[in-house]
Amino acid sequence: MENAPTLLADVGGTNTRLAVYWQGQIVAGSTMHYANARMDSFESVVAMYLAHRGGTRPNSLCVAIAGPVTGRSGALTNGAWRFDADDLQGQLGFDDVQVINDLAALGYALPALPTEAVQRIGGGAAQDGQALVVGVATGFNVSLSADGRVFQAELGHASLPVRVMQILKTELGAAAQEFQTVEQCFSGPGLAKIHTLLCGVQAEPAAITRGCDPASQATKALFARALGVFCREMIYQYLPLGGLYFNGSLARAILGQDVAEIVVQEAGQDAAFAGRFGEIPLYLITDDTAALYGCARYISG
Repeated sequence: MENAPTLLADVGGTNTRLAVYWQGQIVAGSTMHYANARMDSFESVVAMYLAHRGGTRPNSLCVAIAGPVTGRSGALTNGAWRFDADDLQGQLGFDDVQVINDLAALGYALPALPTEAVQRIGGGAAQDGQALVVGVATGFNVSLSADGRVFQAELGHASLPVRVMQILKTELGAAAQEFQTVEQCFSGPGLAKIHTLLCGVQAEPAAITRGCDPASQATKALFARALGVFCREMIYQYLPLGGLYFNGSLARAILGQDVAEIVVQEAGQDAAFAGRFGEIPLYLITDDTAALYGCARYISG
């Protein structure tokens, strides 16, 4: 695998990112982004990328998708594209194709991420042990990384914990019942729905995260408080002594602002274990191509 280029792809619910991996590193300047809505299929994205890039053609492909993967195939949770490694290998002419979950890719990426790609936002020092990656974007999911292995989940489809629902009910009343699953709350569409129910106006997630008006600030504060409480739940569930790592466009938009402190404060409210779990470090992955590092590590493995 090291002797020929590999094409890496990270396919989210909204965008696809591609890069070339060769001789142990992602080739500088090879990363490109495409909006899924403007493309007919993943195959057309790959064809456009290869035509634009030129040069030595990669002989293998590793694609991380925002959806569950079973065996060698999977589908986007928030999109119509389906992925089958054997079909992609035949249609695109690669010698080898691997399909993995995008959060699993991030779990593989943790040891390979550049120092500047990760920002610590709270908690204490990391300890030896497993780490949890939390993806908050168009959808929501997690993966657990321990001793070089990655364990997958589909936490976005799980029910919201009681403690989170209590916060929503206090601010939204009976309308809080519209949030039944984790992803319905902690995602771009979830943020937009919270904004509508809390402030009585509709807005796109990007407009809310950029907004400095009182309505946007109130929405972000409620979202951050609920997310912090949910972090506490995830800490009890997964015990990520090596750290909890946030990733995703919405995570970066929210945790790159002052409301990040609300998340940190709520996540650190650990009364059950004498504050031990309240000191688990919280990190923000600032590089939106982070999953590509995981694809590279997985396929070169």
